[in-house]
Amino acid sequence: MTISELGSLGEVVGAFGLIVTLVFLAMEMRMKREDESYRDLEKVQIRNQELQLSVATSPSLCSVMAKWNKLTGGHFQPLPSGVTEDSVAELFTEEERTALVFYFYGSAMNFEMILAKFDRGGIPEASLRHYDSVLRESARYLTVLGNLTMPKRLGERYLSNQ
Repeated sequence: MTISELGSLGEVVGAFGLIVTLVFLAMEMRMKREDESYRDLEKVQIRNQELQLSVATSPSLCSVMAKWNKLTGGHFQPLPSGVTEDSVAELFTEEERTALVFYFYGSAMNFEMILAKFDRGGIPEASLRHYDSVLRESARYLTVLGNLTMPKRLGERYLSNQ
């Protein structure tokens, strides 16, 4: 084997090594993006758990949420037909409605973060589909509570069809 042939063989091995390195880097970048998207979703879920914990540790807010869940049939269940802003005003005191608005608006802002992360490609479509019913009902709840400050993405995605 001549020096020229050895050089050519070295170039082939080097080219193969470069291709393997590029494939490895592409796989590494893909895994990093997936990890970041799960981390983004995890942060929002932690915020939501903190909100739920604050409800559970507050006897007055817990009783208001129990009353609300009795009306809807459970946590983030669809609003029964016939539930309107007027019927909610009859069932709940002004203080209870205010507590519900603060709670659901806090949840809605968490959900707004999910939608913002989804819009920028940080959360996969499959993950968002898992949360769709909760996001939709959160937006609907704010409409019967008389809240006029609907988060933009939440309102556009889940209330523009109604």
